[in-house]
Amino acid sequence: MEKKESGEESGNLWRRTTSGPVRLLSRIKKWWLYQRIQQQIFFSLLLVSLLGIALLGSVSYRISSRAVEKNYQLSHESTLKNSSKVLDTQLSPIIEMIRSFLNDEGMQRVLESQTADGRRVFTGEEQRVLKSVGERLTKQENSVNYVAFMDLCGHCYLLSNVNLGTYDFYRYYEKHNFLEEIWSGEARAADGREVFFGSSVIGGIPSQGFSIVKYLNAPDTLKPMGYLVVDVNSRILDKTFMTGNEGYATNEYLIADLRYDQLVRARRGFADGQALLEDFCRGQQQRYLFTSVHNSITGWELVNVIERNELSAESKLIRNTVFWCGGFLVILSFGLAMSISRTITKPLNQLEQVIERVKEGERHVTEEFDESEAGRIGQKFKEMVNTNLELKEYLLTARLNEREAELLLLQSQINPHFLYNTLDSLYCMAIIHGDDQIADMTLALSDHFKLSLNKGKRFCTVADTVAQVKDYMKLQGMRFGERFKLSVEVAEDILKEEMLTFLLQPFVENAIYHGLEPKLGGGTIRLRGWKEEEKLYFTVADDGIGVDDITKLDSGFGINNVKERIKLHYGEDYGFMVKSGKGQGTEITIVLPLGKREQHRNGESYVPAGSD
Repeated sequence: MEKKESGEESGNLWRRTTSGPVRLLSRIKKWWLYQRIQQQIFFSLLLVSLLGIALLGSVSYRISSRAVEKNYQLSHESTLKNSSKVLDTQLSPIIEMIRSFLNDEGMQRVLESQTADGRRVFTGEEQRVLKSVGERLTKQENSVNYVAFMDLCGHCYLLSNVNLGTYDFYRYYEKHNFLEEIWSGEARAADGREVFFGSSVIGGIPSQGFSIVKYLNAPDTLKPMGYLVVDVNSRILDKTFMTGNEGYATNEYLIADLRYDQLVRARRGFADGQALLEDFCRGQQQRYLFTSVHNSITGWELVNVIERNELSAESKLIRNTVFWCGGFLVILSFGLAMSISRTITKPLNQLEQVIERVKEGERHVTEEFDESEAGRIGQKFKEMVNTNLELKEYLLTARLNEREAELLLLQSQINPHFLYNTLDSLYCMAIIHGDDQIADMTLALSDHFKLSLNKGKRFCTVADTVAQVKDYMKLQGMRFGERFKLSVEVAEDILKEEMLTFLLQPFVENAIYHGLEPKLGGGTIRLRGWKEEEKLYFTVADDGIGVDDITKLDSGFGINNVKERIKLHYGEDYGFMVKSGKGQGTEITIVLPLGKREQHRNGESYVPAGSD
């Protein structure tokens, strides 16, 4: 029950939310239909102009802004690659010096000889050895803030290049084990490669720099000896920024350590540099456009960022120019739309006035129309009205002709009845005088005429057509005696099918006069009929002399008449085929469709059997 109520509520909610727009569209459509054609044309041209300008402005703005952003990114990607090479150049001397420490035997001896003796610092002699090693770097590179040596037992020595407060460092160092911090674990995992961190990894020292940490392995034995931490002043990174603002107020370059989402250095020290980095890490590029290059030595990203609004200023100028030009075109289109709408609606208004006058009783139109489409419609209407009286006269003449045709039809029906009555009278007189042969001949001739004329109908059954052929052969038998025989093999299931009258008898007649009569002795005509695939098939075959030129059969009037009637009533797909040879007899195959079918100008139509 609850589900049913929930479904009804959702259905009602959908109807309420959709009924508003539907009603609005219905009102707009109703208002539009009540407007005159001139107003519809005017508003249509105006709407098309506004939509076209809006679409053109939007598309041009998007295409130009994307092209500007694409070119900007390609240009600054090349700049960032050069900056990455500069960064490599700045760090290469420091890295080479760090790697050279591994070959110092004194440092190796100090680091490898340490044991867990409870002390947190090296001895004085050990510190002097480590100091001599570290000063090779601190004195050569002013950008190095300090160098720190640590062994695997937790002893630490810090050599400062500037006043960083080493006393405070050792106080901090007494309470912390650097070997348990995250940076030492990452150094161990790097297995001897230098690891760069975006800030100083050693606490207790006020340092504005970044750290390079190396896990030291003995060159000979590859056994771990300890750690080397070099802290470098971040100002060295400023030299990697090879470009100025390039005319952009929001153009900024960043160096970021994405492992910790940490900002290493910003060119101009933006207060929101960390916020920019967060947007870059999250892939948020709605407000800013980012371009980045990865530095393989440090593992850092060099990033260029600029506000999209500033970058798309030129695209906005293009868009605004399009809108201003479009506005001018809209104003210009007002006059053009009014002029075009008046030109189109003038003949329509003229036609409307003519229709009103015709409605009031005028029957002869003298109005002149122009050559436009609406004007041509008005001209056609004018011709229709002016020829109305002529059409009435033609209609009266047609009715008189129809009456005459009915009288002629009546007369044509009277003449066959007179012929039938006369033949019946001859049949009765032959019976009275006892002349059976004349009686049979008269009866056969009467039946033959009745079937041939078919009461004026064009169609008859297959059974009537077969009976017509039999009566014809009976008449020919009285003339030629028993010389010619007829064999009929017509399927029972087609006897009630209908076909055109007087189709088969001309072929039987043609077989007698051209095939059997010139032959010495008797002969046989075989009539067959069947249906197959919605078609009727008939064959009329004789064993006469045959013909060597089949085209001679087309010269007879009866055969040509049958051919034309079949094509006229059934179409070009139906007709007959002749197969004959000299001394081999003749066989004619007739193909008809089932049912009464007539061919019309625009196609074919089927008439059910039994209808006229």
